[in-house]
Amino acid sequence: MSMPVRTLYPHAYEARLENGLRILIEEAPQSRSVSVGVWVHAGSRDDPPALHGLSHFIEHLTFKGTATRDARTLSHAIDAVGGTINAATAKESTFYYADVPSDGWETALDILSDLTLRPALAATDVDLERNVILEEIRGHLDDPEQTAYDLFNEDVWGEGHPVARSIVGSMEAIESVRREDVLAYHHQYYRPDNMVLAMSGRICARRVVDRAAEVFSRPNGALLTAPKRIPSRFHPVHTHHERPTGMMHIYMGGSGPTASDDDRIPLEVVNSILGDGTSSRLFNAIRETRGLAYVITSYVSSFSDGGVWMTYAGTAPQNAATVIELIQDEFRQLLRLPIPEAELQLAKAKLRGHLILALESNAHRASRLANAAIHDREILSPDELLARLDAVTCDSAQTVLNTYLCLDQLSITTIGPST
Repeated sequence: MSMPVRTLYPHAYEARLENGLRILIEEAPQSRSVSVGVWVHAGSRDDPPALHGLSHFIEHLTFKGTATRDARTLSHAIDAVGGTINAATAKESTFYYADVPSDGWETALDILSDLTLRPALAATDVDLERNVILEEIRGHLDDPEQTAYDLFNEDVWGEGHPVARSIVGSMEAIESVRREDVLAYHHQYYRPDNMVLAMSGRICARRVVDRAAEVFSRPNGALLTAPKRIPSRFHPVHTHHERPTGMMHIYMGGSGPTASDDDRIPLEVVNSILGDGTSSRLFNAIRETRGLAYVITSYVSSFSDGGVWMTYAGTAPQNAATVIELIQDEFRQLLRLPIPEAELQLAKAKLRGHLILALESNAHRASRLANAAIHDREILSPDELLARLDAVTCDSAQTVLNTYLCLDQLSITTIGPST
């Protein structure tokens, strides 16, 4: 039975299957490839308290085989159409994606439905993959920058809060995972009504919807109520974590907008001025003028109920205090002096160009649609998004600055040797 397909904007379409699967498609007839992705609305913040890392564990396990294909058969099937396949776990979603030449989209769709809805999750695979993930965690812990980021999250969200947890989990939690835990989590979250299918490339929306109705035909069964997420709340703290590292890792941040907040667009413009790229104020003040850091950057990280606007720098321990003061000087200058029109236009041109270049990628187009759906955000056409970017003014930029840059509400986390 054909499903109704609604037009979102020219060449972009939406449909919803009877079992609740939301389908988003952007046709790109000029392309010779297709990107296919399945987003599950569950990520590391949804892990059970004693089993953090379970979402990431399941992402690994699905590739060990399904009810009809073992791991080797899965690999051969995607190779046979000249495609690639992968997956990743985030704080609020887990996504599985494939890039294929346009004539391989049905194979990719079939494989991804198999991986997400019908993984074998065998007991022997749980034990085998546990060792792989433990090795991944060891590598994660050996990376000072990753460790610093994890500690910053613990500081700003509170140790133990689901958003603060490392996505890969802890050694203790992964060692305690059993097959029963995996099956229960998969049964609860890997349901068509908790998923988004997003595709972009040389495809026909109607054909995609009809095929998806076949391969994602599994009913949801009895309704399971997912646990309510614990609301996130930003904590401004100043903390030093002593580690025997060669450099001092500095994270500074304030509260940021949620992923669906309209403030995110003007704040991205302000962030571009502050610390995004080689024309930014932080790059020029700290790296180019004084040579105090190789990496100095800022970015906005948002999720469904919170966000953080953060700055990161890595520097020699003896220069840490100077770098912190220079960053705060740039903060104060942003608040004290109006942003010059020329600097605003430069930041907007840079972001406009980044978006236009990204739209050359089918994977970006598909993920843009899916992330809007996952965060219950209005789906804008590229032209609508560019128009909102163009609409940012010096006044609206100053408004978000005054909203999110509060000098007495900054969190500062340093990781490195004692100074």
